[in-house]
Amino acid sequence: MESSDDAIIGETLDGIITSWNAGAERLYGYSAREVIGRWPIGTTIPADELPKILKRVACGERVEHCETVGVRKDGRRVDVSVTVSPIRGARGRIVGASLIARDITHRKEAEAAGRRRDILRYVAGLAAAAAHEINNPLAAAMGHTCLLADKADANGRERTDEILEALSRIQEIVTRMKLVTQIELTDGAQHLPEMLDLSRSSELGSPDKEQT
Repeated sequence: MESSDDAIIGETLDGIITSWNAGAERLYGYSAREVIGRWPIGTTIPADELPKILKRVACGERVEHCETVGVRKDGRRVDVSVTVSPIRGARGRIVGASLIARDITHRKEAEAAGRRRDILRYVAGLAAAAAHEINNPLAAAMGHTCLLADKADANGRERTDEILEALSRIQEIVTRMKLVTQIELTDGAQHLPEMLDLSRSSELGSPDKEQT
Protein backbone atom coordinates (compact mmCIF):
# COMPACT_ATOMS: atom_id res chain seq x y z
CA MET A 1 0.00 0.00 0.00
CA GLU A 2 2.75 2.49 0.92
CA SER A 3 4.86 1.65 -2.13
CA SER A 4 2.00 2.12 -4.60
CA ASP A 5 2.13 5.08 -7.00
CA ASP A 6 -1.66 5.33 -6.77
CA ALA A 7 -3.46 7.08 -3.94
CA ILE A 8 -5.00 4.44 -1.67
CA ILE A 9 -7.43 5.81 0.88
CA GLY A 10 -9.61 4.14 3.50
CA GLU A 11 -12.88 5.73 4.58
CA THR A 12 -15.80 4.90 6.80
CA LEU A 13 -19.22 4.66 5.21
CA ASP A 14 -19.82 8.18 6.56
CA GLY A 15 -16.85 9.44 4.54
CA ILE A 16 -14.35 9.88 7.40
CA ILE A 17 -10.80 9.12 6.26
CA THR A 18 -9.17 6.23 8.16
CA SER A 19 -6.00 5.62 6.11
CA TRP A 20 -3.94 7.67 3.67
CA ASN A 21 -0.89 6.29 1.87
CA ALA A 22 2.18 8.06 0.41
CA GLY A 23 0.59 8.03 -3.06
CA ALA A 24 -2.34 10.03 -1.68
CA GLU A 25 0.09 12.52 -0.13
CA ARG A 26 1.79 13.02 -3.51
CA LEU A 27 -1.46 13.28 -5.43
CA TYR A 28 -3.41 15.57 -3.12
CA GLY A 29 -0.63 17.35 -1.21
CA TYR A 30 -1.97 16.57 2.27
CA SER A 31 -0.07 14.50 4.82
CA ALA A 32 -1.82 11.61 6.56
CA ARG A 33 -1.79 13.57 9.82
CA GLU A 34 -3.78 16.38 8.19
CA VAL A 35 -6.62 14.23 6.88
CA ILE A 36 -7.06 11.06 8.94
CA GLY A 37 -10.17 11.31 11.09
CA ARG A 38 -11.66 14.06 8.95
CA TRP A 39 -14.24 14.40 6.20
CA PRO A 40 -12.43 14.88 2.86
CA ILE A 41 -14.44 18.00 1.88
CA GLY A 42 -14.26 17.22 -1.83
CA THR A 43 -10.53 16.47 -1.80
CA THR A 44 -10.75 12.97 -3.23
CA ILE A 45 -14.23 13.08 -4.78
CA PRO A 46 -16.54 16.13 -5.08
CA ALA A 47 -18.67 16.47 -1.95
CA ASP A 48 -21.93 16.06 -3.88
CA GLU A 49 -20.76 12.78 -5.45
CA LEU A 50 -19.17 11.07 -2.44
CA PRO A 51 -22.36 10.23 -0.45
CA LYS A 52 -23.92 8.61 -3.55
CA ILE A 53 -20.83 6.49 -4.15
CA LEU A 54 -20.53 5.44 -0.50
CA LYS A 55 -24.21 4.47 -0.49
CA ARG A 56 -23.59 2.13 -3.43
CA VAL A 57 -20.52 0.68 -1.71
CA ALA A 58 -22.55 0.12 1.49
CA CYS A 59 -24.82 -2.12 -0.59
CA GLY A 60 -21.81 -4.20 -1.63
CA GLU A 61 -21.28 -2.59 -5.01
CA ARG A 62 -17.82 -1.87 -6.43
CA VAL A 63 -17.53 1.42 -8.34
CA GLU A 64 -14.82 1.06 -10.98
CA HIS A 65 -12.90 3.68 -12.96
CA CYS A 66 -15.09 6.61 -11.99
CA GLU A 67 -13.53 9.67 -13.64
CA THR A 68 -13.89 12.74 -11.47
CA VAL A 69 -12.03 15.81 -10.23
CA GLY A 70 -10.23 16.11 -6.90
CA VAL A 71 -8.79 19.20 -5.24
CA ARG A 72 -5.18 19.45 -4.07
CA LYS A 73 -4.07 21.23 -0.93
CA ASP A 74 -2.84 24.17 -3.04
CA GLY A 75 -6.29 24.52 -4.60
CA ARG A 76 -5.39 23.04 -7.96
CA ARG A 77 -7.89 20.64 -9.47
CA VAL A 78 -6.68 17.23 -10.61
CA ASP A 79 -8.37 14.74 -12.95
CA VAL A 80 -8.48 11.29 -11.37
CA SER A 81 -9.83 7.84 -12.10
CA VAL A 82 -11.21 6.36 -8.88
CA THR A 83 -12.15 2.80 -7.99
CA VAL A 84 -14.12 2.41 -4.76
CA SER A 85 -14.53 -1.02 -3.15
CA PRO A 86 -16.26 -2.15 0.04
CA ILE A 87 -14.15 -3.08 3.07
CA ARG A 88 -15.60 -6.00 5.02
CA GLY A 89 -15.07 -6.77 8.69
CA ALA A 90 -14.34 -10.15 10.29
CA ARG A 91 -17.97 -11.27 9.99
CA GLY A 92 -18.29 -10.13 6.37
CA ARG A 93 -20.20 -6.96 7.22
CA ILE A 94 -19.26 -3.90 5.16
CA VAL A 95 -17.52 -1.47 7.50
CA GLY A 96 -15.90 1.01 5.14
CA ALA A 97 -14.68 1.83 1.66
CA SER A 98 -11.31 1.63 -0.05
CA LEU A 99 -10.56 4.30 -2.68
CA ILE A 100 -7.82 3.88 -5.25
CA ALA A 101 -7.24 7.10 -7.21
CA ARG A 102 -4.96 7.49 -10.23
CA ASP A 103 -3.91 10.83 -11.74
CA ILE A 104 -5.16 11.01 -15.34
CA THR A 105 -4.40 14.69 -15.93
CA HIS A 106 -1.84 14.01 -18.66
CA ARG A 107 -4.22 11.63 -20.42
CA LYS A 108 -7.00 14.22 -20.34
CA GLU A 109 -4.64 16.89 -21.69
CA ALA A 110 -3.51 14.56 -24.50
CA GLU A 111 -7.14 13.80 -25.41
CA ALA A 112 -7.98 17.51 -25.50
CA ALA A 113 -4.91 18.25 -27.64
CA GLY A 114 -5.92 15.45 -30.01
CA ARG A 115 -9.40 16.91 -30.38
CA ARG A 116 -7.93 20.35 -31.14
CA ARG A 117 -5.63 18.85 -33.77
CA ASP A 118 -8.53 16.99 -35.39
CA ILE A 119 -10.62 20.18 -35.54
CA LEU A 120 -7.79 22.21 -37.05
CA ARG A 121 -7.04 19.53 -39.64
CA TYR A 122 -10.71 19.47 -40.58
CA VAL A 123 -10.76 23.27 -40.90
CA ALA A 124 -7.56 23.10 -42.97
CA GLY A 125 -9.23 20.64 -45.33
CA LEU A 126 -12.21 22.96 -45.71
CA ALA A 127 -9.88 25.89 -46.40
CA ALA A 128 -8.05 24.00 -49.15
CA ALA A 129 -11.33 22.84 -50.72
CA ALA A 130 -12.80 26.36 -50.57
CA ALA A 131 -9.68 27.78 -52.22
CA HIS A 132 -10.04 25.34 -55.10
CA GLU A 133 -13.70 26.29 -55.61
CA ILE A 134 -13.01 30.03 -55.43
CA ASN A 135 -10.02 30.03 -57.77
CA ASN A 136 -11.83 29.50 -61.08
CA PRO A 137 -14.56 32.18 -60.71
CA LEU A 138 -11.93 34.53 -59.26
CA ALA A 139 -9.74 34.11 -62.35
CA ALA A 140 -12.76 34.77 -64.57
CA ALA A 141 -13.66 37.92 -62.60
CA MET A 142 -10.11 39.26 -62.93
CA GLY A 143 -10.01 38.51 -66.66
CA HIS A 144 -13.31 40.24 -67.41
CA THR A 145 -12.31 43.23 -65.27
CA CYS A 146 -9.08 43.61 -67.25
CA LEU A 147 -11.09 43.57 -70.51
CA LEU A 148 -13.43 46.23 -69.15
CA ALA A 149 -10.45 48.37 -68.12
CA ASP A 150 -9.15 48.39 -71.72
CA LYS A 151 -12.44 49.82 -72.98
CA ALA A 152 -13.24 52.18 -70.10
CA ASP A 153 -12.62 55.92 -69.88
CA ALA A 154 -10.39 57.44 -67.16
CA ASN A 155 -13.15 57.35 -64.54
CA GLY A 156 -14.03 53.76 -65.45
CA ARG A 157 -10.39 52.68 -65.30
CA GLU A 158 -10.15 54.12 -61.79
CA ARG A 159 -13.09 51.93 -60.78
CA THR A 160 -11.70 48.82 -62.47
CA ASP A 161 -8.35 49.40 -60.80
CA GLU A 162 -10.09 49.39 -57.44
CA ILE A 163 -11.88 46.16 -58.37
CA LEU A 164 -8.62 44.55 -59.50
CA GLU A 165 -6.92 45.60 -56.27
CA ALA A 166 -9.69 43.98 -54.22
CA LEU A 167 -9.56 40.83 -56.37
CA SER A 168 -5.78 40.69 -55.89
CA ARG A 169 -6.26 40.67 -52.13
CA ILE A 170 -8.72 37.81 -52.51
CA GLN A 171 -6.23 35.99 -54.72
CA GLU A 172 -3.52 36.31 -52.06
CA ILE A 173 -5.86 34.84 -49.47
CA VAL A 174 -6.81 31.99 -51.82
CA THR A 175 -3.12 31.25 -52.43
CA ARG A 176 -2.52 30.96 -48.68
CA MET A 177 -5.59 28.78 -48.31
CA LYS A 178 -4.33 26.39 -50.98
CA LEU A 179 -1.12 25.91 -49.01
CA VAL A 180 -3.00 24.79 -45.89
CA THR A 181 -3.02 21.06 -46.61
CA GLN A 182 -1.48 19.71 -43.40
CA ILE A 183 -1.20 21.00 -39.85
CA GLU A 184 1.36 19.76 -37.36
CA LEU A 185 0.70 20.82 -33.77
CA THR A 186 2.68 20.13 -30.62
CA ASP A 187 1.84 20.60 -26.97
CA GLY A 188 4.07 23.67 -27.01
CA ALA A 189 2.24 25.37 -29.89
CA GLN A 190 1.20 28.85 -28.77
CA HIS A 191 -0.70 30.20 -31.79
CA LEU A 192 -2.94 29.09 -34.60
CA PRO A 193 -1.46 28.90 -38.10
CA GLU A 194 -1.91 32.34 -39.69
CA MET A 195 -4.41 31.15 -42.29
CA LEU A 196 -6.63 29.64 -39.58
CA ASP A 197 -6.43 32.68 -37.29
CA LEU A 198 -9.66 34.22 -38.53
CA SER A 199 -9.29 37.45 -36.58
CA ARG A 200 -5.81 38.06 -37.99
CA SER A 201 -6.91 37.18 -41.53
CA SER A 202 -9.78 39.64 -41.25
CA GLU A 203 -7.42 42.39 -40.15
CA LEU A 204 -5.02 41.72 -43.01
CA GLY A 205 -7.80 41.92 -45.57
CA SER A 206 -9.63 44.89 -44.12
CA PRO A 207 -9.42 48.15 -46.18
CA ASP A 208 -9.80 50.17 -42.96
CA LYS A 209 -6.64 48.55 -41.54
CA GLU A 210 -4.72 49.44 -44.68
CA GLN A 211 -5.77 53.07 -44.58
CA THR A 212 -4.77 53.64 -40.91
